[in-house]
Amino acid sequence: MRKNIGILLMVLGIALGIYGFTKLDDNKADIRIGDLELSAEDKGGMNQAYILLGLGALGLLAGAVAVSKR
Repeated sequence: MRKNIGILLMVLGIALGIYGFTKLDDNKADIRIGDLELSAEDKGGMNQAYILLGLGALGLLAGAVAVSKR
């Protein structure tokens, strides 16, 4: 039972990490016209992406610990 929960936590951690990474990448926009370069960021969205990345890492770590314990 513990191994199943550990594997589930690792899968959810990986999924949250991937979703957080794509959300982080989507919160930036750049435009370049000649020598002029403009960029914009969504700070709230970036904070949410960092939280998702942290939760993903935590889930992956917790799953690895749950699987490795006897």
